[in-house]
Amino acid sequence: MTSYHLIFDEDLRQGIDRLSAEYRRDPNSPAGREYVGVINAIKALQSGRQDAYEGKQLGYGPQSHDLRDCAELKVPVVAEFTPGGFPRGASHRLIYREFEPLPTVQDGRVVQDPEAKPYRHVIAFGHRSDDPAAVAGERLGRSRGEPDRELYGLTGGGRPAIGPDRREGVQTTPHRIAVPGDLLKVAQILRDSPPAGTAPRPASAPEANVNRAPGPGASKSKER
Repeated sequence: MTSYHLIFDEDLRQGIDRLSAEYRRDPNSPAGREYVGVINAIKALQSGRQDAYEGKQLGYGPQSHDLRDCAELKVPVVAEFTPGGFPRGASHRLIYREFEPLPTVQDGRVVQDPEAKPYRHVIAFGHRSDDPAAVAGERLGRSRGEPDRELYGLTGGGRPAIGPDRREGVQTTPHRIAVPGDLLKVAQILRDSPPAGTAPRPASAPEANVNRAPGPGASKSKER
């Protein structure tokens, strides 16, 4: 099973920090349950266990952001029902994309490491009514209704291979693309850092091993 380096959008990271604080105050609060849900989903993404969740690739349309390089996990947090009493399905969505492993340079030559980990960029999390896909589009600096030229040739929006509209063979994870330029430095740090648990962590920096993406607007496609 493939494991992944994770890169977090800064706004998402701050949101998770707020949920964590609410969880410490009251684990059974709505925010506390959201915290448990997002952390479990993130762990699944990191360890390559996304099949534990329903999911699908995202796409592009005239009223939406171009997210053909993204996918979502459907994360159950709150049990919700229709007026007729039928379950609505997973309440929350986690939006992410995926990048190729970085090569290394040895003696002036670029060398592909077969053991190198690929990356997952975790961008947005929220209740489906808050449209986390649109939030992800804004955080990536994309405009609603405009195709991203960097994604030319990518398909997206296939129906999931699980659930009531199951279609076998449809990919539910993102298309794996090259690390964009604005995230290259973070990806290099992750690649070159020792594995978790093998290096001492400074007492003054309890989250020193958390790698954050640049702030809002830094992931615009024209900068990639």
